[in-house]
Amino acid sequence: MKVSKHTHSCLLVEENNTNILIDPGIFTYNEKALDINKLTKLDYILITHEHSDHCHPPFIKELVQKFPEVKIISNNSVVELLKKENIKATTAGNEFIQLETLTHEKLWDKEPPQNTVFKVFDKLTHPGDSLNFKTTSEILALPITAPWGSTTQAIEKALQIKPKIIIPIHDFMWKDEVRTAMYERLTNFFSPLGIEFRPSEK
Repeated sequence: MKVSKHTHSCLLVEENNTNILIDPGIFTYNEKALDINKLTKLDYILITHEHSDHCHPPFIKELVQKFPEVKIISNNSVVELLKKENIKATTAGNEFIQLETLTHEKLWDKEPPQNTVFKVFDKLTHPGDSLNFKTTSEILALPITAPWGSTTQAIEKALQIKPKIIIPIHDFMWKDEVRTAMYERLTNFFSPLGIEFRPSEK
């Protein structure tokens, strides 16, 4: 499996001649972190929840325009949101895309939206904005910092469920020098525990 990160929580997964894009959000779009022109194939778009850093309709429209046969999978909240934008989506997974709707982490100023945890090819787990999941695939996309949680909470979750590989996500708000320093520390922390921490963007 090839997994490339394209800013914040956006991952491109390539496996078995299938390309899956997870959480194409506004930061990825504004930073031009994913060059649509270089994408030759896109089979699925998975969206964990409706917040703009994970689901940016203008970005999704561009993807659908280039790949009109792409299938979009999410939860009911996102399906209804995209429906208003004339974008078709479904809540149904398949044999290699498994999904479970869990609670988004608590927010201080609003009700949290539906949040979907995806397991892809039984190899990668992407939980969106949730640390409520109980198990993981061998590769975990771990939200490492957020207004709703801390890096310490993220590390505690990883130590609890013990993935083999961690790809840190949800990190756009960190300055580059902070991100670099933190990821060096985390790499050194996880390595003796048999967990590979992979902070590279691509």
